[in-house]
Amino acid sequence: MDSVGSKDLAFRKICTERFILSICYSLLQQYLLVTIFLLFINFNILHPISWIIGTVRLLVSFYPWIASFPLAIAVTVHGIVLAKSCLLESRYHSTYFLKFYRNLIQRSVLLLTYQTIGCLTAWLYTRFLRDEYRLLFLPGVQDETVLLNDRLVYLLMSGVFGGSYYFVREQPNPGAVDFPIILLPKVAQYWNNLSSVLTQSMRKSVVGMFIYMSVYYTFSCLFRQKLASLFGVGLQGDSTLYCFCNIVMDVRLLVYTWLFSALILSNIHLMHVLFRIFLTEPQNFSLETSIFQTNDEPLLADALAYKQIPIVQQMAAEDLFAIAEAQDNIRRKQLFALTVPGGHPNNWRKVYEVCMKLIGDFTQELDQSIDGIEPKPSPPMVLMGGVLRPTASMDKEHFMKKQYNQNFGIRSLSTPTLVASNGKAEHHANARGKAVDKVISVARMVERVPGYDFLFIESKSSKSYYLLSIQSQLIVKVTQSLVAIASRSLAEDTYGVLQNDLPCIAHTLLKLKKVVDKIGSINLDVKRVDRNYIALKGAVKKSLYRFTTAFGPYLKHLVIEPEDIKTLQAFVNFREV
Repeated sequence: MDSVGSKDLAFRKICTERFILSICYSLLQQYLLVTIFLLFINFNILHPISWIIGTVRLLVSFYPWIASFPLAIAVTVHGIVLAKSCLLESRYHSTYFLKFYRNLIQRSVLLLTYQTIGCLTAWLYTRFLRDEYRLLFLPGVQDETVLLNDRLVYLLMSGVFGGSYYFVREQPNPGAVDFPIILLPKVAQYWNNLSSVLTQSMRKSVVGMFIYMSVYYTFSCLFRQKLASLFGVGLQGDSTLYCFCNIVMDVRLLVYTWLFSALILSNIHLMHVLFRIFLTEPQNFSLETSIFQTNDEPLLADALAYKQIPIVQQMAAEDLFAIAEAQDNIRRKQLFALTVPGGHPNNWRKVYEVCMKLIGDFTQELDQSIDGIEPKPSPPMVLMGGVLRPTASMDKEHFMKKQYNQNFGIRSLSTPTLVASNGKAEHHANARGKAVDKVISVARMVERVPGYDFLFIESKSSKSYYLLSIQSQLIVKVTQSLVAIASRSLAEDTYGVLQNDLPCIAHTLLKLKKVVDKIGSINLDVKRVDRNYIALKGAVKKSLYRFTTAFGPYLKHLVIEPEDIKTLQAFVNFREV
């Protein structure tokens, strides 16, 4: 129990450190976006020096730091929500309704944090605008009454809509992290994403601004009166259409709305970018184990087998891939080394057993998930005149069989039989049958409702989609790493710790290839998981080609099953496509 608790604590410590760094940089990002906003609204082409100096003077003053304090709290809370989402174990949900029900609280909290960040971001930016866009209450024109500022309400609600718009449009999934193929420095990754995110957000905000205008015109009558009565003030206009026309005719307000939406979308999206940058940072796990050394660092084998936090497994798979493909063999020597004392290959055995278990479990689950799926329909037989159709002789034969069965009393299995019964029993049976028929008819009516199957019925291919979209990335890395280490063992494994495991590696890869090839012959819409399916299929074939290239001359000397040798010969001769 203590070892399990210490492992869990060590893995969570690794993730927590990265989460804290992501949140800290997200807080610094707010001042970058404020700088962009101030440079935009204070733009003065006639006096560029005073424009830049005035913006810098405003940034270094004490007021922006005080005004941004509520937004900083909201960003911190949102970062904690994202961190908890990344720490959740990935689970398979058989139906869409079950998935929606189990993720309802998490998605609701995520939506609430998006809306809060949007509203507080809009409130922060309005602190730097004129009084007509900054103050909540404005004095009346004719008398001394206080009126509710519709422009500020419009801008604040645009922030709430901006957070909701991002949630609905992007459908963010914080737990899904894609590791980059080529790892760049953190600064380069952030600046590459910054320009593209700002450009896309400005373009998306144009459509979002017009959608928000229609939404605000539709629902403003529901909360304008309530806000005015809550604060005990009057309205600038009783007519909703009149107030809406004043807003639409204010070009400056529309520009502010578009800019607020663009910066809010950029802010939320860049927070996800920062989390991805820090979570995909390489982590070097420990390989050596010794009874004489107290090593507090978590082992690579333990990280590969740790399913409670999927991101830890992905980091371990990336570290294993780096070990396998590194030019220097320093860490691979640790993997091939023998323990002292004893001289056992414990370092390799632990990693090997975990990798084989991951590949074997994935192969078995994927094979079971496609068992009930129908094969692809064979193409119709085409003759010179077109498609083959039933002839008159075939129809006549079918009719003669039916007539023969009727003449000799051969009843079809689908024909109901008649059972004799007395009157009272028949009455009860009829009443019971009517009740059952009524329940069945109601159930069938419910099943005919559009969307019932989509929400409550498990699709035959849903488990296959889950495995290919969630777990295939891990299997791709583990498969390629295992074969790369095995191929390099010819020159680096001085003790021969891998020799006895080569047949099992080849057999496991061939079983995985057989299941992956079976997916192409069944009626499975691989377009939904096209990227992951092609990556998995290509990784398996690449691994087998690499294995046969390295061990092709020695296949006969390895203890491999005859069927496996026959299959591997196609890879040796480069005939497998």
